[in-house]
Amino acid sequence: MTDVVASFALENLKNLLIHEANLFRRVKDDVNLLQDDFGFMDAFLKDSEEKGDDHYMVKELINQIRDTAFEAEDVINTYMAQVIKQRRRNLLLKLLHCFDHAAVLHHVAEKTPSIKRKIENIYANKTAFGIEAQSHADEEAEQSLQQRRRNVEEEDVVGFGDDTAKLVYRLLDRGRLQRKVISIIGMGGLGKTTLARKIYNNNHIKNHFDHYAWVSVSKEYKTRMLIFDILECVGHISDEKTYKMSDEQLKVTLRDNLKGKRYFVVMDDVWKPHFWDEIRACFPDDSNGSRILITSREKEVASHASSTPPYFLPFLDKETSWELLCKKVFRGEKYPSNLESLGRQLAESCKGLPLSIVVLGGILANKEKTQQTWSKFIGNVNWFLIDDDNNHCSDILALSYKHLPRKLRLCFLYVGVFPEDFLIPARTLIQMWVAEGFISIQHDSRKMDEIDVAEYYLEQLIDRSLIQVASRRSHGGVKTCRIHDLVRDFCIKMSIQEKFYEVRVNNADLRCSSSSTIPRRLSIQGNIDSESISSPSTINDSISVGSLLLFTSYFHYNPLKWASKNFKFIRLLSVEVMYSSHLSPTFLNEIGQLVFLRYLKIAFWASHKQIFVVRSPFFVSESFPASICKLPYLETIQLTQIGMCIPNKIWMMKQLRYLYVSPRMELQPPSKVGHTLSNLKVLSCVQVDEKTSILFRKSLFPNLRKLHLIIKWESEIDESVASETLASLESLQNLQILKLSWFEFGQRLDLFPSSSSKLTKITFESCKFLDSNHLMESLGKLANLQILKIKRCDISSRQLHFMAGEFPQLEVFKMIGLKDIETWELETHAMPNLQHLVIDGCADLRNLPDELWSLANLRMVQVTDIKTDLKEKLMIKQSKMKEHGYSFKLIIS
Repeated sequence: MTDVVASFALENLKNLLIHEANLFRRVKDDVNLLQDDFGFMDAFLKDSEEKGDDHYMVKELINQIRDTAFEAEDVINTYMAQVIKQRRRNLLLKLLHCFDHAAVLHHVAEKTPSIKRKIENIYANKTAFGIEAQSHADEEAEQSLQQRRRNVEEEDVVGFGDDTAKLVYRLLDRGRLQRKVISIIGMGGLGKTTLARKIYNNNHIKNHFDHYAWVSVSKEYKTRMLIFDILECVGHISDEKTYKMSDEQLKVTLRDNLKGKRYFVVMDDVWKPHFWDEIRACFPDDSNGSRILITSREKEVASHASSTPPYFLPFLDKETSWELLCKKVFRGEKYPSNLESLGRQLAESCKGLPLSIVVLGGILANKEKTQQTWSKFIGNVNWFLIDDDNNHCSDILALSYKHLPRKLRLCFLYVGVFPEDFLIPARTLIQMWVAEGFISIQHDSRKMDEIDVAEYYLEQLIDRSLIQVASRRSHGGVKTCRIHDLVRDFCIKMSIQEKFYEVRVNNADLRCSSSSTIPRRLSIQGNIDSESISSPSTINDSISVGSLLLFTSYFHYNPLKWASKNFKFIRLLSVEVMYSSHLSPTFLNEIGQLVFLRYLKIAFWASHKQIFVVRSPFFVSESFPASICKLPYLETIQLTQIGMCIPNKIWMMKQLRYLYVSPRMELQPPSKVGHTLSNLKVLSCVQVDEKTSILFRKSLFPNLRKLHLIIKWESEIDESVASETLASLESLQNLQILKLSWFEFGQRLDLFPSSSSKLTKITFESCKFLDSNHLMESLGKLANLQILKIKRCDISSRQLHFMAGEFPQLEVFKMIGLKDIETWELETHAMPNLQHLVIDGCADLRNLPDELWSLANLRMVQVTDIKTDLKEKLMIKQSKMKEHGYSFKLIIS
């Protein structure tokens, strides 16, 4: 399994030498020799993988190839950095530094023989041990990217019905009003979190308690971060003063917020018994029936927290295990009778562990469903699961990893760089994969969009039960995802072995490494203080680090200055921080030194969870640093909670693909004719002003797919400026997704591109509709519109009316927080393709149109927070639908 990292390193080097050939003109001969050697080594790796050769010498040769490729990459990066910096100097500085180039060449000449000797040693060992590398055909063409339409519902959970009922009864026990701690105990992967989540979402629980909160504790918990999470759940709004409180002050604050309230708190995945000692003072006992639910693998945790006997979660029985395996393998279809005997054996060999069954099901779902194929797994699964060291889940993950196509392996391992229990935004993960170079964009000799390919890869990993979907978008795509802690541990373990990346959690880890050489990628999780960064070289030989990810709640230093000082050649930089005391409006200036940077993300958390508040930025920079605009490879810029003005030099960044700045950015037209952002695909969030329409009318974004426009709250923007901006969008021929915030729509009709527009999704947020029917008539003419969201908008007419023939392709319609709307009228033959309707927080809505229930394609209607009389009508409708066997679901919360 080790060859995937080595092959990727070689492939990166070959592509680098080809695409940047102009940088290597003065060392052309050396480069040509290296290219030949890399080609031979890559052929050897592919041949060894094809033969499945596990000879110890083969493994050793693979390790040597990987290390040689890493060393060559370091030498080449050093050379390229000098050339790039020299090109950025003016003429006088070039003359003053004319000897730099010769010095670098001398350094390359010194390093090259060492690399060559290692390559020759590989050749010699290959011959001595009779290991011959053979060329073979190219990798199979990638599978079709036609993704099936995915249901936006979460899958039903198998089992836990009796467990849920028993624990809910315990929690609601009115015979004991004292604060009570109940624990669920069981081994990892048994379903403790799943059961706790079912209890947490139980209607009886929600109706009984005044406050309820959920916190994920995990091994490396931080008490203050858990308190922040609970405070957020109970409605306390944290500010800078709260973040500066001591731990004891925070505990008092939480206790005061819970005082006199009947609360229910779930503490998931507790590992250490003394955890309860650190946090018990936060929870007052007012003898009102408050409850705390703990899940843990350790019995000692439960006995330390309470004298109440814990609930030991049982394993799934044989029938439930078989049901779960069938669900994962056959996905609702009837299983072949000739596989039942083998399938039951496989399910039973998992010993009732849900994680093992799910992982095995993901493997079998993508294999031939024959007795011959399934028979091969019988012995393997049993051998893995009876291992005395209790690592059988990890072994099954290893089996799943081994069966992954080569193109998915690095993508899967990479997910381990995120902290435990981290809710991973799918778009962030996908863009990181692209920036790292994991995505192959060739399909049937056609060059495809890398984001589409990456989304397909993510869905493939989800189908194999290696990544879990946390939430989905309106169109069914993944919005957020997560991985189980066992899966994460497996990814980290494999990555350390392959020198792919390392995860470090505390300050001490910054000054030492578990491996003999520095990792190629580094994920630092935890607070970084001045002591950790005081030494001149925080990490020895940090030239090797190509990707740096920082996840921290508090940074006592400018993280970008620290990163640029210690990691000069990184390609990917992601900084997620809750608070920093050493940041100024110019803190971004340090990034201009990172000449290889491809991906940049700077995000300031509004809370410990990954939730961002866009109403007011934590930091405001007067201008985007011009030095960043000179970075030749930078493709993705994502700045969250940082408002700024983008300089005109941004138009020189031809390679830029994704530009996110929230809550807003000021973007001015280019100063020179001919400058365009020709490769830009996503632009968000642009503040509308008098010059905004010029940006779009001049075709400066020929490939823009997604756009978010925002009018500054309480600004004095004239209505004609907003109208001209919207009219100018017709020049964006490839625009598919549009989001508008704080716009005011008057009597004008032609505010959007014509019926030939490619717009498939439009979102209105915090807008004002002075004439909603005219606006809907304009929107209804968009022939390709599939998703329409209206969120927290002011609809002054208090009604919506959709006429026949409007919205011919609309599949998803969401009305959220429309507190003033009273009626909704839907003529026959309007929105004939509607599949999913969401109505949330429309408190004055009196009706849903009768024509809605006649729509042939309707699959789901979700209604939340509505008037009582409308709710009662819908419940009657729901009952009648069940009686008549309607094919769609009506969900009323």
